[in-house]
Amino acid sequence: MDMKKKLMLLVLLATLTLTCVSPLSNAQENPVAQKFEYAMIKWDGPDKIQYILPDKFEFARLAGKHPLPRDAQPEEFYLTAAANELGKQGWEAVNLNSRRVLLRRPVVK
Repeated sequence: MDMKKKLMLLVLLATLTLTCVSPLSNAQENPVAQKFEYAMIKWDGPDKIQYILPDKFEFARLAGKHPLPRDAQPEEFYLTAAANELGKQGWEAVNLNSRRVLLRRPVVK
């Protein structure tokens, strides 16, 4: 091969290599793990709920705010009402059992 053909082949190979490699150099950065804060709602009596939040702990009676519908189970109804109240504040349910609901929301910095 003469010098011109070698040079053309080298330029073609370099162009092809740069074209194939350049999309790989734009890879995304490693994602940062999401941080959450947690809260719990606990059933504590006929219409009494405990809110255990990161910055406070309080008892609440929900009967005045949410009248119990006829034939409704008080425990289920008031836990759901409390979960809906916290849901409006950005909390999402993570786990639940018959007397507790664990919630979380992303920590905003």
